[in-house]
Formats: sequence, structure tokens, C-alpha cells
Amino acid sequence: MFGFPLPYRDELLYSVIARYGVHQGIVSPKELLDEVYNDRKVVATVDLPSHIEHIAGLYPQRPDTGFLELIYSHTLFPLYAPFVDEGRRQSCIKYMQQQAKGSTHLALGVAASRIKQPRWLRYCPLCLSEQKKNIGEYYWPRHWQVAGANSCLLHGGLIDSDILRHPAHKHEFIAATHRTCNQDINQKPGSAQSGLITRSVCELLLLPSEASPSTRQWSQFYKTLLYDAGFNRGEHINYESLKDKIVSFWGAGWLKKYDLFPEDKETCWLKSIFRKHRKAFSYLEHLVVWHSLLGEQWQVGKVLNDIRSQTVEPKVAATPLVNANENDKAKYRNLWVTAAEKSGVNYARKHQFGYVYAWLYRHDRSWLLQINNQLQVPNVITNPRIDWHKRDRTLVKLLCKIRNESECRLDDPRHSMNWYLSKLYCGSTVAKHLNDLPLCKLFFGRFCENIAEYQIRRITRAAIKQCFLGKQLKRWEIFRMSGLSEPRLTKLADSFLVKVVRL
Repeated sequence: MFGFPLPYRDELLYSVIARYGVHQGIVSPKELLDEVYNDRKVVATVDLPSHIEHIAGLYPQRPDTGFLELIYSHTLFPLYAPFVDEGRRQSCIKYMQQQAKGSTHLALGVAASRIKQPRWLRYCPLCLSEQKKNIGEYYWPRHWQVAGANSCLLHGGLIDSDILRHPAHKHEFIAATHRTCNQDINQKPGSAQSGLITRSVCELLLLPSEASPSTRQWSQFYKTLLYDAGFNRGEHINYESLKDKIVSFWGAGWLKKYDLFPEDKETCWLKSIFRKHRKAFSYLEHLVVWHSLLGEQWQVGKVLNDIRSQTVEPKVAATPLVNANENDKAKYRNLWVTAAEKSGVNYARKHQFGYVYAWLYRHDRSWLLQINNQLQVPNVITNPRIDWHKRDRTLVKLLCKIRNESECRLDDPRHSMNWYLSKLYCGSTVAKHLNDLPLCKLFFGRFCENIAEYQIRRITRAAIKQCFLGKQLKRWEIFRMSGLSEPRLTKLADSFLVKVVRL
């Protein structure tokens, strides 16, 4: 592809694609997707985009601009990469190379994180003015779009633009312009907390691609940090003192804003981060602790290198096997096979035959593990609390009511299964349990609108509008009003246009 722009320093890939659309004068979002990806279904993702290997292929004359360099220099992936295990980091890089379909956000915990992403794309008015003066156009730097980093280090607090981060039209790349970013606005000073987080976030974003520390190294680091800061009570956490330190440093209001206020629960994130690490924590949780306990003279890269260099004690080896004669082995094998075939492995181990399991584990472990795999009974969970038949009848009545009310509304979006689910109070539950809801499943199969029916409805709407205006029907004008084109027209819609509308 000729003319695809090179990214500016720290620019989001989202912004690069949006600028390309402006340079080429492309107004249609789908046309821009066709031009860049040859695929109309790509979602315009701000933080962790996919198909990056395809974007790297648009720079054939720059071998240094590979997919890994684009991931680490022009997405928000470096915010999450050091804090997940190495296997997950590598998996997410592969997801971002190709078509991810949301896998990256799920694997990194972004979708379920307590740290919510900013709702709007944000900007600094004075930085935009400098961009216009120095390079002649605007772009979206990535450190503006990070939760917690609400300040420009040079000019003050960031401002919300008119662009939703997750808009209804999820395929549209929107460039930073003077229309979307009002520069005649009073910029307030940034808070002290935001300034600290912004500096650390900028350091994180500049980190190169390196292996992530293991969970055992994280556990060892936080254990040492707790002891060095004096917030331990023997082998345990002196939680009250630690909590007071965190709250006094950051302020209760700022912590509550990001759902980070330490609670007096065993599941509190602050307690969990100082215990054995069984899961990853967000960048903001780590930075809150580091700024509170490490003092002033520290850098993100140096801390991460120290964690990678942590030496951890090797895992304790499995208990060695005890010798036993073949007669005893045969006796206990027969007992275990009989019990496991009758009741299942778990039931036999927990009821009456635990001593047989323990003996075999100490004397004949390899045979025991092998036979357990063969005799494993699937664990079928039934939930007697829910009357699925009653719920099915209630929901299908509600779906029929929605259909009757919307049947004559020509301006509606496509009446797909997802559209109907969005109108229900428990749409996500219905989607997950369609096999338990046969009437709802039958309704969706019979009444959901397919592409051809949706195109016919759009053509009908355009034709009726033209008739009310007293204008002559023209094929090209119907296409323009309905948002269709000859290549995208289905056979059924084309037949309707020719035989019914007579165009």
C-alpha cells in the first residue's frame, strides 16, 4: 500500500489508521477497513488492537517496523505485559498478531479489571497546538488514554474529547481534529497523584520486550518489600499499618475513584498482592504500592529487573515411592478399581477408600494416576434453583411482545439475535443457556432478521420517504439513502428492488 503513514513517537495504531483515512479523504468507515485490512469486520480498538502483523506488512521498506515493535511502541500492551506470566504474555502477542476477537482483553484481565478504562478519548489542548505547529496535524498519543494517568506532565489535566472509547459504531477510526477536541477550554492543573502515575506509566510504555517475572518471583519480591518497609508481624501482614500508609499517601478519595480503597476483607487486593501470587494484578495496583513503600529514588525498569533477578527456592520434590511386594500391590489395585468403577474416583477417595488411595499413592503412584484418568466420571452439575421451563415461557412471551412492538418500525437496526438479547433484562444469561430455553431458541431461529430481510427493510424505508417527498424513484438514490451498494446487495434484495420497487 502506498501512502500509509508512519506512526509518530508514542502514537497509537488507532490514530495512525485514522490519519490515513483523513489523508486519503475516506469518509466511510467500512471503506477505510477495506482499504487497510481488506476486511470489513475489524473492530477499531484503541488500546490492544489485533491484525498487527498485517499492519507491519504495510511497511515493506522498513524491516525494523515489525509487529513486535508496533505492539510495544504503539499500543498499550506494555502496561500489562510485565505483570502477567511469560506464557500468557507470549499468547497475547500471538493474539495481537492475528485476529484476536477480544482474546487479548480477556487474557490480560482488562475486561474484568477493577480499573475501568476512560469512557472518552482524552487530549491535552496545548500539546495538540504544538503538534499542529511542529508536524502540521494532530494525533492520539497513547499515554493520554491510560486510566489513572489523567495529566499531561507539561501542561496540566487531560480533557475528555467528543469521541467515545467504545462507540455504538465499533468499526470507525476517528482522528483527532479541532472539531472533536475543543482547544478553547480552561485546562485545570493535574493532581499530584495523577502526576506520579503518569510518570510511571510513561516509563512502563517505554520498556522493551522482555520476559515477564514468574508468580513466584512476584511473591518473593512483595514478601521482601513488606519486611523492608516494616509492615510485617512475624510471617504475617500488619494490615492496619499498611492500609494507613496507603491511604495517607494517596488519599481516600483518589483510591475510591479507581476502586482501590483497601477494605477489611480477606479478598482485598492489598492483602492479596502481599500473599502468594496466584493471579496477576493491574499496573495501577502495583504502582500504588510501589510509590507508597519504595520512596522516591526508584524507576519502573529497575524494579522489574530486580524482580526478574529474584532467586526463589526450588519446589519441594514429590514424596519418594516406598517399596512394596507385588501381592500387596495387586490387593490394593483390585480394591481401588472396584470402588472407583462403582462410585467414581472422587467419591471413592473421600468416602471409605481414602486409605487405599493413600497406600497406592505412596507405593504405586504411576499406576494410580493412569487408572484414575481412565475411570474419571464427568462431574455433571444441575441447578435445581432455576425452573428453566417457566423461565423459557416467560422470556418467549417478552420476546414476542418486543417483536410485535417493533415490527412496523422501519428505522430500527437489524433485528438480529443480539438485538433481541439487548432488549431483555437478562440477555447474557439467555445467550449462555439457549439449550435450556427451547422456546427462545425456536423464536430466534424463526423471527431473527437475516441480511437480505434487513436490506429489503432499508430499501422500503428509502422508497417510502421518496414517495412522500414526491420525488421520482431512482436506483442510485435508493442505494445512497439506504446505505447499500451493488456489490453488497443480496440476491433476494435485488429481486425485491427489481420486481416490487421496479428499479
